[in-house]
Amino acid sequence: MHARPIDPRDQTHQEDEPTYRVYFWDDRTGGLSNDEWELRGADVDEVLAWAEANAHGRSPSVWAVTRAADDVLLVRLRGIDLDRVDASSWPKHAARWTPTIS
Repeated sequence: MHARPIDPRDQTHQEDEPTYRVYFWDDRTGGLSNDEWELRGADVDEVLAWAEANAHGRSPSVWAVTRAADDVLLVRLRGIDLDRVDASSWPKHAARWTPTIS
C-alpha cells in the first residue's frame, strides 16, 4: 500500500448516492459463471453486507460505478474479476473472496 497527502481542491465532482455492482462468481459446476447486480441507495458497508448475505457459496466482487457520457467505469472495492484476469496474478488481499479455479 502507498499513502500520500493530497490537496482536496483538485476534486471536480462528487457523487453523494453512488451506484455499485456486485458480481457473484461460481465455479462449483466445473465452469466459471457469474450473476450480476447493480445497487443504489446504500453505502459501501451496506453493499458489502448485502454481497456477503447473498453470496450463497459464490465469491462476490464489489465495484463502485462511475459514468461519464456513454462510458461506464468500474472501480474495484473487493474481490477480483475472474472473467478478465488470471486469479493467480492478483495480490493476496485482492483475492480474499475468490473461488479456487483449477
